Amino acid sequence: MILESWSIALLTCSAVTIIFGVVGAVTALQVLRFWDIGSDSERQIRLEEQIWLAATLVEFGLVVQIISAFIFIYAADYFATVLTGAMCAAGALSANYYGLPALGFKLTTIFLGTLWIILHKLDIGSEYFPFTRLKSFGLLVLLPLLAGDALLVVLYLVNLEPEIITSCCGIIFGGEVTGGYSLFDYSSSTTILFLLAVSTVLLLAGSVFQLRAKSVPRTPLVLVGWLLTVGWVVFYLLALVVITVLVSPYVYALPHHRCPFDLLQYPYVIIGLPLYLFLHGAVISGLGAAMASMVSWLNDAGGLVDQFIRRAALLNIILTLLFLLVAGWQPFIYIVLGGQ
Repeated sequence: MILESWSIALLTCSAVTIIFGVVGAVTALQVLRFWDIGSDSERQIRLEEQIWLAATLVEFGLVVQIISAFIFIYAADYFATVLTGAMCAAGALSANYYGLPALGFKLTTIFLGTLWIILHKLDIGSEYFPFTRLKSFGLLVLLPLLAGDALLVVLYLVNLEPEIITSCCGIIFGGEVTGGYSLFDYSSSTTILFLLAVSTVLLLAGSVFQLRAKSVPRTPLVLVGWLLTVGWVVFYLLALVVITVLVSPYVYALPHHRCPFDLLQYPYVIIGLPLYLFLHGAVISGLGAAMASMVSWLNDAGGLVDQFIRRAALLNIILTLLFLLVAGWQPFIYIVLGGQ
């Protein structure tokens, strides 16, 4: 499977991301040691030139990493056609020990990579470059995760054998299991939906608070940023469970078919794609506003950060409401039509 076109595309994306990340990390180490924005020394001038180039390469590499997530999902969907027992990406990812961890790592690096890009844009948007050291440190933290993602992808592809009998999504996400395993217990689905509703209300309230970022004292804004960071992570995990357990059966019109991956297949992609785009857009913009709130206390961060917080908060409010609209549309229609 390692020589399949999908596999080569994934390995190429990983290689590009790692190479550009290493180039950026070399410069990041120099920045952490010698960066002094108040100096006009030759070393400082050289560092400013290097950080511009390195950051551009890292940004490109992280964009490639984001694209690789789409490739990974559709590659798994393709692998399902040649694996015994697999009917979609869920079966292909469970064909060995590395598929689901690789997906988890990839999603994590996408969120962190996007936050790094946001921090980079805020940094170069100010003439004082207030976040140069912070983004350099962030890159050094992010690089091992990117390497871990690449390693898991390689291990997944190398250990993917067509002869392996894997499970279908009905077994993996099924409520009643006869052989195999289940990732979810649906006896608590009402509780999960309630928790999602509560977290949504609290997060939207926090976003409304962030809309007043310019007039809010720094300390409360930083505290809200930390709380919202945790909140958006919890919201994301709950949303994925709700999509799998409660939303997908209505989309498929099959009460026992629960799968988050088939939503990206025709004809369900009409609902699945905007559903996932709105969800990830809401979480990323929410985390971006939270991160900006947490660093807003830094000197010279100024009005640029406050402006970004307000725009990101407004965007995540809109995207969250759109996500809820799309997620609830099929169940609503089902109820209105009386179960038809």
